[in-house]
Amino acid sequence: MEQNITLMSYNTRINSHRDGQYQLYPYRISYVIEFLRDCGADIIGLQEVQPPTRQYLIDSLSAQYGIVGMGRNADYEGEACCILYRKDKFDLLAYDTFWLSPTPGVPDSRPQAVWMPRICTTATLLPKGEGVRDAIRVYNTHVYHVKNERLSTYGIYSILERIRRDAEFMKYPVALMGDFNCTPDSMAIEAIKKYGPIKLTDATADLDYTYHEYEREELIKTKIDYIFTSAEIVDGSAERVTERRKRDGMFLSDHYPVKVTVRI
Repeated sequence: MEQNITLMSYNTRINSHRDGQYQLYPYRISYVIEFLRDCGADIIGLQEVQPPTRQYLIDSLSAQYGIVGMGRNADYEGEACCILYRKDKFDLLAYDTFWLSPTPGVPDSRPQAVWMPRICTTATLLPKGEGVRDAIRVYNTHVYHVKNERLSTYGIYSILERIRRDAEFMKYPVALMGDFNCTPDSMAIEAIKKYGPIKLTDATADLDYTYHEYEREELIKTKIDYIFTSAEIVDGSAERVTERRKRDGMFLSDHYPVKVTVRI
């Protein structure tokens, strides 16, 4: 039985005093929670989720969403790439967090050329209901923010290889989402498009820029947030969420979330 699933990727932005009136705490967090509660997404990949925010999400949204994902540091603290899924629509079959490094199972590991680790969280989710159903495997990441394109491509390729290995024993539709820190014409994005073992399509290909730094005028705005998938994409469903809170113009983040509906 086919089902439509709405996916969303959303970099919530860390709590930083440099953001002034748009700082996560105390100004923006209530809007983030309100948005997540009402956004209509079935599966959400969040990036830059610090430990206090992860707990806030659990406290505020656990009646509606299951939340998986651990921090990138050696003690499993630090920024996480959390996956949220509708508890009324999915059963969680498996989940994992791995590091974009030569030793992906070692916490805090990274290539020698970078100063902080980066991770990917994956979850296998089975839609609830009767009859034969396909699960979906979701990968949510925040790729290295570096000038060296080879390192960014290395991070992406690490995820692609994990997807390939998982597909050897779990042949489910795939969604790869997150803040890739790469523009559409980059080496890393080309690597995804040309990856032979798994065909992934950029469901957000027609969307405009996503990183805007609170619409700072002098910033060269770029698209760096994506949802790639092997599932059928529902025509016209891709969306860049540009809403702001009506009463005060509050932004959701310095990134615009991206959404798409797929059919499995």
